[in-house]
Amino acid sequence: MNQTCNFSVLSETGKLKQVMLHKPGMEIDRLTIENMDELLFDDLLWLERAREEHDKFAEMLRNEGTEVLYFNECLAQVMEQLPVREKLIKDLFRFECLDRRLSEAFITELMNIPAIELADHLIAGYTRKEVRDICNCANLSLISCVDNGSEFIIHPIPNLYFQRDPAITVASGIIIGQMTFEARRIEPLYWKYITNYHPRFSGMHILFGDAQDEVWPQKVEGGDVLVLSDKAVAIGVSQRTSPATVQRIGRNLSTRTSIKRIYAFEIPKKRYCMHLDTVFTMVDRDAFCIYPPLLDYLRVWKLDYDDGGIIQSVVQSTDWEHDIAADLGFDKMRLIKMQGADKADMAREQWHDGCNTLAVAPGRVMTYNRNTNASKILRDNGIEVLELEAPELGRGRGGPRCMSMPLNRMPV
Repeated sequence: MNQTCNFSVLSETGKLKQVMLHKPGMEIDRLTIENMDELLFDDLLWLERAREEHDKFAEMLRNEGTEVLYFNECLAQVMEQLPVREKLIKDLFRFECLDRRLSEAFITELMNIPAIELADHLIAGYTRKEVRDICNCANLSLISCVDNGSEFIIHPIPNLYFQRDPAITVASGIIIGQMTFEARRIEPLYWKYITNYHPRFSGMHILFGDAQDEVWPQKVEGGDVLVLSDKAVAIGVSQRTSPATVQRIGRNLSTRTSIKRIYAFEIPKKRYCMHLDTVFTMVDRDAFCIYPPLLDYLRVWKLDYDDGGIIQSVVQSTDWEHDIAADLGFDKMRLIKMQGADKADMAREQWHDGCNTLAVAPGRVMTYNRNTNASKILRDNGIEVLELEAPELGRGRGGPRCMSMPLNRMPV
């Protein structure tokens, strides 16, 4: 395979050239009142409207000159290679703990399904009834018979439209996420196959998530990772990313990229700030927006590594704004505080992802149009705001940054 990777991300704000999205599919209709908590949703989505909104999101990105790749299409293209399809299915069956008899019958059926249909169905999952209808021997599998187990033989992954989390492009490599909750742990498996076997990803090396000891309980999700520059990355120590994983990623980046410094942002392990990018994102070369209550809690640790991956220091930054500004080549950082008319107003807009901005170019960001106060604050600070109307997508608790996985940005 060609060892030249066409993807590179060395900033949060360089002009966005290519991005991976996942348009919500039938996996969203797997959500019920009974299982939505387990599947990490606070509400049920109207699928048809969510798909319309997602199309508008993709079109807005294309209007900015961004090439949009779709996850299900990339997964299908990988599975057109039958030996790779067989290997992926067997890995998935091991993950789902299918018994041997059911696995042998089920894989025979899955090997004969058109690739795009199979990709969509693996994302949506298979219920016990669906498997019994497909496999004649399913009645000999206890998994497909018991009523006190899961409804699903292959579990759906409705969170997949939040493409930021299961994989993160850093430099010309990729970090494969290791998800905190079981509902999302299949997602990185599919991303690993795309990285390793899709021709568009030829030469893209895995920076973290490919070694035997880089799996759960090592935890990292992409919403916690901000690529500041070719020298530094910020990573949230959060509900969903562990400090040990942050340090391991720092080691790997320092040996395989030009990045030698990690800023570890210690944030509350609360639902309202599940990831760093729900309370802190970069909106221009020198500017960040922040949810002000975070400042009362936040501690930032600076980790420095040598070229061999040996950590040289772990110190709490006494002036993290100055330190990051210096790494970016500025005397001072512009920290835009997303204030509200009162605490309730400020918290409401944060809950609706007022801070979860996606930069499509320096000083040009995308956010939800419902966050009128947040948009005004950004504009008052010289930031161009593209407003996305997407109330159904927002029910999933993620904004434009959450829904996008940048593959390629221009240098800033």
